Amino acid sequence: MYKNCFKQIIDIILAFIGMIVCSIPMLIIAIAIKADSKGPVLFRQRRLGRGMKPFTVCKFRTMCDHAYEMGGIAKSSNDSRITKVGAFLRRTSLDELPQMFNILNGTMAIIGPRPILDWEFEPYKDNQEYCKRYNVKAGMFCTVDVDYRASADRDLQFKMDAEYADNVSFALDVKTFFSIIKTVIKGDNVYVEDNKQDNNEQ
Repeated sequence: MYKNCFKQIIDIILAFIGMIVCSIPMLIIAIAIKADSKGPVLFRQRRLGRGMKPFTVCKFRTMCDHAYEMGGIAKSSNDSRITKVGAFLRRTSLDELPQMFNILNGTMAIIGPRPILDWEFEPYKDNQEYCKRYNVKAGMFCTVDVDYRASADRDLQFKMDAEYADNVSFALDVKTFFSIIKTVIKGDNVYVEDNKQDNNEQ
């Protein structure tokens, strides 16, 4: 009942409250982005959602305009395409706030597998276990964010996503949400390269 009904109701209520509470901070962020670099305030991109249906995800722009066309996804904090304001937004996950619009229109949830580009899942499309990640809506945050965030490799990410899809519950969502707050405050594992750096230090 929670997975198929109450989860979306709770998500919409919380996203609506979040939009009200964060309206002024979001306005300040928008002004900062415009003052820091040329380009739109928001970054929009087609990603795969529930049932592998594509939808447009909305985030605050953290890189120079048309950055993706210039070099794909940012994998390191040293990427010159990342703006000064963008670096802060990524570290604090504030760039995710506009995804509350996606939650309100029903394409995303607060907790769920992170939405990825279609080509990123192409090598795994025949893996029935990993495909389970598309049995639920994509989320602003997911269980892999608790310890790994962007530093997790795809196999680990998709394995944890599949486990989440199999075990969705109110308790799991609450636990994941509050655990992620601590991770974000620490500012760890924002980029793919962070995982390699940690391994080298060990």
